[in-house]
Amino acid sequence: MSTEQMTGGIIVTPDEATPIQPFGLDMRVLLSSEATGGTISVIMASHKPGEGPPDHLHHMQEECFFIVEGTYELTAGDVTRTVGPGTIVYLPRGVVHSFKNVGTTVARMLDWSVPGGQDRYFTEISNLAGTGFAGANIAQISEKHDTHFPASH
Repeated sequence: MSTEQMTGGIIVTPDEATPIQPFGLDMRVLLSSEATGGTISVIMASHKPGEGPPDHLHHMQEECFFIVEGTYELTAGDVTRTVGPGTIVYLPRGVVHSFKNVGTTVARMLDWSVPGGQDRYFTEISNLAGTGFAGANIAQISEKHDTHFPASH
């Protein structure tokens, strides 16, 4: 996708989305923070069976997931549900959340962040070319991009 700001709107096909692989996951940036003036970022994320992040939260942005295909176990605050295609999840600032593909095939979701920024986080992680959710570099990048992993209880 071109990084120049469009004046009448932005149209991005899946083939034009920017592929990234943070934590070894397959993602495509459909709308970058730069393209939207920081208003929003939208990512299509694919997760193999068993994949998904640990509990985390954001203090400065809302996040929204839309399940496109597959089966996820999603936790939002105190609520945990197993859901499939067509499900939408809204995550206000400060709400601890996580998800995991509990199906037997690749699952996909759209991930919006408002204001934008998740694309910058995932791109920076992707540039490390590593996997996993641990390590000093990951912690520093996560803090920089408002992604916080609370200690396990």
